Formats: sequence, C-alpha cells, structure tokens
Amino acid sequence: MQADPLEKFYSQFQRFVENNPNVISAARAASQIPESAKAVIILSPYSLYHVFPREWVSKAYRKTIVERPERLLAASMGIAAAITMYPALFNLKSSHTRLGSLSSPHVTKVHGSQWPHSLAKLCKEADGKLAKGEIEVPTNWNAGDIYLSSQTLLALKGSLGAIETGVDSIFKGASPDHISNRAFVVIRPPGHHCHVSMPSGFCLLNNVHVAIEYAFDHYDVTHVAVLDFDLHHGDGTQDICWKRAGFKPDNESQEDSQIDNDNPYSDFNKRKARFPKVGYFSMHDINSFPTETDFATSEHIKNASTCIMNSHDLNIWNVHLSNWSTDEDFQKLYRSKYRTLFAKADEFFKNAKHEMEQQFENNGPTNDEPQETTFKPQPKKPFKGLVIISAGFDASEYEQTTMQRHKVNVPTEFYTTFTKDALKLSQMHCKGKVLSVMEGGYSDQAICSGVFAHLIGLQNQDWINEWGSQQVVKEIVRGCKPNWKPYKTKKTNDVIRIWAEEVIRLGRSMIPEFDDVIFKTKEKLLKQKQKEHAALTNNGKFNESMAGATISQRVTRSYAKDRVHRKDSVPVKQENVPFMQMNLSDEDENEDEDYEYDEELNKTFNRTVEDITIDDISRHLETLELIQQDEDEETEDAQRQRDKSKRSSSRRLQSSNGMYKIPSDKTTNNLRHTNRVLSSSQQGHQNQNYDDSDISMMSHVSTMKHSTRSGGRW
Repeated sequence: MQADPLEKFYSQFQRFVENNPNVISAARAASQIPESAKAVIILSPYSLYHVFPREWVSKAYRKTIVERPERLLAASMGIAAAITMYPALFNLKSSHTRLGSLSSPHVTKVHGSQWPHSLAKLCKEADGKLAKGEIEVPTNWNAGDIYLSSQTLLALKGSLGAIETGVDSIFKGASPDHISNRAFVVIRPPGHHCHVSMPSGFCLLNNVHVAIEYAFDHYDVTHVAVLDFDLHHGDGTQDICWKRAGFKPDNESQEDSQIDNDNPYSDFNKRKARFPKVGYFSMHDINSFPTETDFATSEHIKNASTCIMNSHDLNIWNVHLSNWSTDEDFQKLYRSKYRTLFAKADEFFKNAKHEMEQQFENNGPTNDEPQETTFKPQPKKPFKGLVIISAGFDASEYEQTTMQRHKVNVPTEFYTTFTKDALKLSQMHCKGKVLSVMEGGYSDQAICSGVFAHLIGLQNQDWINEWGSQQVVKEIVRGCKPNWKPYKTKKTNDVIRIWAEEVIRLGRSMIPEFDDVIFKTKEKLLKQKQKEHAALTNNGKFNESMAGATISQRVTRSYAKDRVHRKDSVPVKQENVPFMQMNLSDEDENEDEDYEYDEELNKTFNRTVEDITIDDISRHLETLELIQQDEDEETEDAQRQRDKSKRSSSRRLQSSNGMYKIPSDKTTNNLRHTNRVLSSSQQGHQNQNYDDSDISMMSHVSTMKHSTRSGGRW
C-alpha cells in the first residue's frame, strides 16, 4: 500500500475544484466550519480483498454472487456525490495502515475465543481446498452465500482496523477541535447476520458489536442504541444482545462459558448482565431472509418480531416494512410506524440514565450479603451513550428485484430523514456521537444513491429530490463499470452528465486498490501514475502545500491560489454549467442511443445546487449543537449562558424554513422533518399528527422459494 492512498483522490479533487466555481466560492464556508463539525468517512481498502474464489463455477452462477468488492466502488460513488455538494463538510480517512486482530478482546468478548480462531483457520486452509476443486466452507454453511479464501482473513483484519479507526475518530483526536461527532465506516463483508459463533447471510463477524466492545474498552461507553435499517433482520446483532443480557448462547464452548467464573449461569442458563448495555431497534422486511418461506423457522419469525423494553436486561424493538404507493403514503408510514424506533431508543437511554444513577447511589453491599460475594457487573463509571447505525441500503427503491423479492422498499429520501432523526436522538443522549457502519445494499444504484442520501443526512443537510431521480442515479452508476470511459461528446447544458462524470472520477480515484481488484489495468496504471507524479510535482519538487491536507483545507488553499491569479477577488459565476468549465460539443451522444435529454430536470438540478448557500450550510450545522449536557459538568454561569444561547438558537430555527426544530428532551415522538423540496401533497400532510401505535408486528409470509439470501441456488 502506498504512503498516502488518498493522494490520487486529492489530485482529482484539485482538478474538480479548479473547474468548479461553486466549490471555489464554498471555500469561504470551509474556514467557518471547525474540523469537529465535519463528518469523517473511513475507507477500508483491505475490504476489497474478500473475493469470490471458486474459479470453476459458470459465469451465470458467478453473477448471483452479490456480496462483491464492487460494492465499495458503488459506495465511493455515493461518497463522491455528497462531497461535490458539500466539500467543506466531510473528511476522508483511509485505514490502510491498520490491521485489527481476530483475537483482540473486543472481538473475543463478542464471539468467544473459539469462533475467531476457527474462522482464521478456515481462511488459511481455503486456498488448498479450492485448488482441488473442493468447496472451501463447511458443509453446514450456506455455500451459496458465504465464501472464503486466504485473502478473506486480510479483509477481515482490515475491516476491524477500519472499525477501530471509526470509533477513534469520534472519541479521540490530536485536540478537542479535531474530534468529529459523526463517522461512516465503509466496509465489507457486512456483519449484522453473524451470531456469537456462527456466520449467516454474507456475514462472518458482527461488526457493530465489535465496535461497541471497542468503544467500551477504550472510551468507557456504557450504553449503545443500534438502529438498523437494512432490508433484512439483523438476527445476529439481536442474538448477541441476548448474550449481553446474560443468556447463554447456543454452541458456547466450555472454555468461553467458564471465563466469567464470578458470574455463573443459573439453572436456566441466565447470568447477570454485564456492560456495555445495548438496545437493538430494527426495521426490516419480515418476508425476506432470514424469515423467508422455505428458510424461516418459527423461531426466526418470532425473533424478527420481538418487542421488549427494559425487561430481563433486554431492549429490542422490531418494526416490519409495509407497502406504499405515493410519497404521501410513505410519509405517513414513516411518522406513524418507522419513527417508533426512535421513541423506543429514547426510552432505552432514559431508563439507562435512571438505572446508572441508582447504581451510583446504591453501589455498596446489601445487608443480607457480605461484600466479598457481592456481584458488581460494572465498574463505577457514569453513563456514556453512543448511537450506531447499521446502514444497509438493500431496502432502497433502486435495489435489484432478485434481492428485493417481496416488493417492500423505501424511497431514497428516507436515508436522509432517518439519519437526521438518529442525529437528534444522539444529541439528546450521547453528546452527538453517531457511528454508522455499512451493512447491506447490493445493486450499484441502491448503494450509490443510498450512501449519497445517508451522508447528506449525517451532516443534517437537506435532501433534494432531483438528486435521487432515475436519470441522476443512472449517470452516476456508469462509473461502476470496470471499463468506464467518459462520454466523447455532451450537450453544453447537460449539467447532470457533466456533474456525474466529475463524481465518477472522484469515486474511482478514492481507493487505489480498485485498480488491482476491480479495474485490473496494471499496465495502464503504471503510465497513469507517471502522469500523476508529473502533475503533483513542480520542476521535480513535490507539491508540499497539499500534502496531508483535508478536503476543506484543499478547497481553502485552492481558493486562496485562485484569488492570487484573479484581479477581481470575487470568483466569476458561470451561468449554465456550474460543475465544469470546458467547451463541449452539442452533437447527440452516440454512445447512449436511448438517452433522452431532460432539459427541465437539468435546469432544476442546476438551480437546486446553486441554491446551496454558505448560510444554509451554517444554519443546518447550528442545529447540531449539543442540547443536553450533564449538569454536574457545568457552572451555574455556564448553564445560564447555554440556556440563553439555546433560546436564541431556537428562535432562529423556528423562524427559518426547511430545518429541524430542536425536539423536546422528553421524547422523540415529535421529531419533524421538512424538505426544501416537497410535493404539494407532502406539504399538505407535513403538519398532521399520526398515531404511533399503528404498528403491525407480523405479516403474511410469501410462498417464493429460494435457498440463499441472494436468491440463487448452489
């Protein structure tokens, strides 16, 4: 791996800045936005190396393998799209220097010591079996979903390193000013189906629970709410919550069972719960894996429908996806049904705070029990919360039908709205700390559009409907083709195609290992690197002014450089094409005969992008100020000053349009989101109140047969 794997991206980003007057003018925003207000995106280049290894299978079968390295390329397109809209709001990090260990405490406390060891052993032995034409996974695994190779072990270690980097990014930094509250970790394979000691779906380790243990070990996080919006139920994540509550897992080894000798199991295989405490809150399709006909057992269906709060150390709430036909229908569903997850997560955190206060008051032994035998399940530490999002994008309206077989989904805008609500929940209880970990999403369209919308929400900005239109998404995903080439000609006013090609160039340059694993153009890569090296040097000297700079720093420096070369300090505004200054042909595009130029969509797309002002960005970021702090951490003067600032901020927010109002710190039921672009029907319903009790916990099971999660047969 190269010393700075992001250098290629930054070189491409620099060209984007130079061609884009909107970005140059946005440099002023970069100087106004502190590093701590930016979301961190963690890239995991090692995750690419988990590749389907059975070379003898047919090409038709190979196409059924949807958990593939190309998923990271599609995610990079979504990341690039968000960066082009708000370049001052995101920082990229690569976890290329960090390989985690499967034997680390934050892995073994989740999975025990036996499973990680067995997984590593299977990966090391896989290549030998494959060379003999044998299936490399055990016979009791679903070989249609799960595959292994020696490189899988590298990918898993890389994913662990990325998770650790993500948690570190929101809790630790060179200074308080450089600690961001929000991070998105882009890894594969996903993790929410992996149980304590058994893989499932495409999942080999439970990434979210590993992150939770790491946050507990290193940053004293005591309570975590996991919000899961993947199409499929996170049965593994929920199963591990039962283990955390003290229930003995299936297939637990004798060695792991005896680790906690001071806290033995009862006759009913229940021991006292230890910290960290985790609440699991999921919305999913009850008819899809792992609860699909001919696969699901009654146990699976019951698990995917469990709803229990503050009982037996369990906090679990499952909501099932429903059909919708219009935007109005979905808005009603979201407010009345899906948003219930936030009310329950709010309840989880409130109960946790109350219980922690009681433990501090009653931390001594009881009168009936001597001190030396009193079980103390946690060290004397204060409540510290974290919100984690299991970010699966396979419920997207753009997901492929083979994965989304039961025709329930969500619109792209959902990912922005849900993420904004997660931010508000975190503000109320966790000092704004949110970690998002990528789970599912298997079509290029679903991943790139979902990641795009998710990142816009992660910075509390507004989603614009045109960004998720079919034409826009279609243009972006062209960049997911290994042999992508720019259009030879374009219409001068085709803003969408011009912008999409900028996004594609940025996305494809984000991880250098794309060249080795996906593009496989090593000969061309050598020539390209020589050209890039020449571009990065000035008379043979490396351009140190950009070395190690973040996105926003590069924007700022580019802006300063631009002003030096201009007599007028105000950047020139280009009327029709804000994303690139170049002469383009008006000839029809011969490479895409079915393409129909949508003039109105291009005008609207252009207008909505130009409407993103620095004031808008700043006002939206103001709503991310902390709205709740521990009173014992503040002086009376600081408390009065904060209350005064809050009242002033609240008045500003209530007088502005298209923004969140600060919610009550008693409930999340009243969270309301208003888009900058709403249909007339949506505007008519946005102020209606819906009954949060309208929750269907079970629905009919489809009769469609399948043998693997991806819909194929082995």
